[in-house]
Amino acid sequence: MKTLFLSLLLLCSFSINARGSFVDYSESFDVFQLVDGISQWREGTPKEYRTYYEEKFSLSSADKEMLEVYKALREKYHKAYPKAQGSIFSEVALSADILSRTFASYKTLDRSLLTLKKKKLIEVKDIKTLVKIYKHFKKNISTIVRESSLLAQEAKRLESILKKSKVTNNIKKLDRFFDLPTNRIVGGRIKLVWWPQTDRPSIDFQAGRVILRMNPIKHAKLIDEEFLTQMLIHSLIISQGKTNKENFSKVFLENCPKIQEKGLVKDLWFEVPLIEALSKYYLPAAKLKKKFNPYTVKAESPWVDVYSKYLFGLVQYSVKNRVKFDRQFIATSANYCQNLLNL
Repeated sequence: MKTLFLSLLLLCSFSINARGSFVDYSESFDVFQLVDGISQWREGTPKEYRTYYEEKFSLSSADKEMLEVYKALREKYHKAYPKAQGSIFSEVALSADILSRTFASYKTLDRSLLTLKKKKLIEVKDIKTLVKIYKHFKKNISTIVRESSLLAQEAKRLESILKKSKVTNNIKKLDRFFDLPTNRIVGGRIKLVWWPQTDRPSIDFQAGRVILRMNPIKHAKLIDEEFLTQMLIHSLIISQGKTNKENFSKVFLENCPKIQEKGLVKDLWFEVPLIEALSKYYLPAAKLKKKFNPYTVKAESPWVDVYSKYLFGLVQYSVKNRVKFDRQFIATSANYCQNLLNL
């Protein structure tokens, strides 16, 4: 039985392997995301995968039956984080179920499936079902994965950008500031996966990890240092737990009630200025030190432009003194907000 199981796994190999660390591409997560998207197993799953697959290959009745089986299996093991109520933070759908985490952590499909079996993370019968599903779609998905091989080189390029700008080193200080276990992420903080040739790439988040869906031919020129750092900072902010988001939102609005009268969309109240303060000010300043001039940085919104500069000073002080992203930090930020509105 064990030999049969292993032979079934080997039939799932899609023959693409790549190295990576902070920015990573892997066959395992790419194929997982493709089948996930084609299945449309839950609301919020990117529709572009299903649209592309139907236009290129079409979906037979056998395909649809297999996808229904997949949907039931995914629903069995999926756990979604509950959304915060009354939050001033953006509520991007976050999930970190055992299947998604495992396929993101290993290079090959075979290794991920064997890990699920060895660690008894899901039932053996469900692993065999996954093997059958991947075998069923292998022929068509392999043609997509061949194009995905270019993402291995793209991962190296993007990691080189982050290393040169010292983001990969300085982000560790912000990990501690937000008090998140991001140092435990295995398989890359930024995970590249294939995406059709749409106008723009797409971003999702997974418990501190950034999932960057991009087409290696169409989107490479759109992704630069600023794009990457903003993604990383956003992942830290929205990965705060439900209780933190609710409590922090109450503290902020108690100390800066006037923001609700300013006529801004909610993410501009605090979240976007904080992202700007960290990605456009703090990280560049950590690299350039005394050569950095915060007054050369401009934002599209006058409010964000001014408020982010105040938050930059607060972040610098907080990180240097090992202060956490906590109620006191939020209260001080809100006091700055209220004082600016009173000017």
